Amino acid sequence: MQTNPGDADSHQSLSSPGSHVGDVEMQGRLSSAHLRPPSSNEVHVLEPKAHTLEDGKDMTAHCLGLSAEQDTHLLASFRSVIMNETNRVAGDIIQVYPGSPATGTPPLHFFILRDWFMPYDNRIKDGSSREIEFKVGTHGPSLVRLFFKHVHPVYCVVSKVRFLRAYTEDKLSIPASLRGVVYGMGAVYWKQDPVLRTVHRPFEQYELFLAAQTSLERELEAPNLWKLQACLLMLHEKAAGNGTFETPRTWTLSAQAVACAQMIGLHRDPSNWNIAPWEKSLRKKLWWATYVTDAWASVSHGNPFLLHATSYTTSNLDMDDLRFDEDVPEDLKDMVDVASASFDVSTAARFLELVKLTQILHNLLDTAFSDHSYRAAMLDLASQETRLLKIQRELESWHSLMPLCVTMNYTTTRFHFRNNAPLHLAYFATQVLLFRALMTPASMAAKSNPLSSLRRFFGAAIEQLGAFLAFMNEITLEGLRAFWGRRKSSFVPCDTLEKHKLTEVDGRSQLTLIGNFLIHLFLLSSSPEQVSGTFRLLEHFHESLQRIGELVDEESVGLIRPVALRIDSFFTQAAQIMRRSSTTGSYSEARMVDTPP
Repeated sequence: MQTNPGDADSHQSLSSPGSHVGDVEMQGRLSSAHLRPPSSNEVHVLEPKAHTLEDGKDMTAHCLGLSAEQDTHLLASFRSVIMNETNRVAGDIIQVYPGSPATGTPPLHFFILRDWFMPYDNRIKDGSSREIEFKVGTHGPSLVRLFFKHVHPVYCVVSKVRFLRAYTEDKLSIPASLRGVVYGMGAVYWKQDPVLRTVHRPFEQYELFLAAQTSLERELEAPNLWKLQACLLMLHEKAAGNGTFETPRTWTLSAQAVACAQMIGLHRDPSNWNIAPWEKSLRKKLWWATYVTDAWASVSHGNPFLLHATSYTTSNLDMDDLRFDEDVPEDLKDMVDVASASFDVSTAARFLELVKLTQILHNLLDTAFSDHSYRAAMLDLASQETRLLKIQRELESWHSLMPLCVTMNYTTTRFHFRNNAPLHLAYFATQVLLFRALMTPASMAAKSNPLSSLRRFFGAAIEQLGAFLAFMNEITLEGLRAFWGRRKSSFVPCDTLEKHKLTEVDGRSQLTLIGNFLIHLFLLSSSPEQVSGTFRLLEHFHESLQRIGELVDEESVGLIRPVALRIDSFFTQAAQIMRRSSTTGSYSEARMVDTPP
């Protein structure tokens, strides 16, 4: 690795075995677990003190995979550094885990690199940072407070206390990308702050996201946990109000988060690493947040997911992992609301349950929604049905064992309302995908065959959609006011907040998926009774969408607009479609469309 021409002198050199110039911070913060340079009669010894990969000033830790430039077993017994032309250390290598032949886990190392950016990269990052802070002005702390009050309880990917500590001591030490998206997401609730509502907001949300994204493109030359948090939050930017289909930008942004997470080694289980406990928990939490992002982005766009079961070893989260960094110390409590100052078990439980649900979804996508799995299913439908029924039992077990605090009507004295609707919407979307797989192939031949999977699972699908419509009726005005996590929007009456809401990518695609399945069942009904029943479900769904539409303003209707357009189009075109289709069903079925029950 070479230094950046024209910029090298502005940075401290890394310590090197042959140099008298030591880097105190590297020694104290990143090298506390380095292999000590051996004397002629001793072997390499790993220092016992745990270290952190994250806190070195202007340094980044890049994970070395099995196919990296150095063999991992060689690195376990031979330490080397990379020198540049000026005899300075450009890169060092540390071992965080020696490996275990007994468990089949290899030694694990990280490159520790000085974050040398090209001068124009620094100018872009600094310019973005200045623009963000200029736009926000003196309102930054208030926007941070709003973020942790409204957004963090639903989507808890930001390391709360670490962020607040860094923001208080030197906010510019937090990457501009993360500051920009935190400000931008907090700004949605500008008028819910008693002070901010009395003043004009001097910026638009997109201005903060644009500056944050511009900085992030350069920051990812040196990825770390801060920047991954920015990647995950970047997906929440408000979508175009006229959107009918999901934009590919959300897919590329989710891929960006996956790439960042892999680059810093979050796909490898840190449980036995020689790093600080807080970093183990944060790495696990951010990995599973990335995993959830990837799976649901895959569903939103119908693309193959990026993270396969063999591509990671990170162990499952537990409540203690999510408890880390949530209890705000006394000297920082003025930065957050009282309700945001301590760990909330319902927030953690919701996140854990979303991860568990997504793991079931991931298995389903792998089993039934790839070209290879489709081919296998068509060649052996009976075996495929067995596999899918096993997934169905897992999904039913997950729903049966759901904690009370993530149910739709859960309230506490601390929070008068907790928005658990997004989790339930994700569950119904997973159910729809499962039934689509179970009822494949949805052909005219299957429609006329009483023994086909389409006919056999039709009644169960109708029952599940009835439960979904009951869920839709449970969404209250309070629920529409709340932040919907994982790229979901904030729905509010037009006189409650400004018309700059967060996008709702997953929720939009999930509702569209379910709405299309309702139409799917109607078109594949094999009797007048089924036609009548599915048509009534469509009518009830249409009524629910109209009810929600009446509660939100024109700018906030992004969640329901794509599915509403599809349902409206169906009601407009259904009669014509049925008349033209001579193979769809009997004359009486077509009449049912012309004169709905």
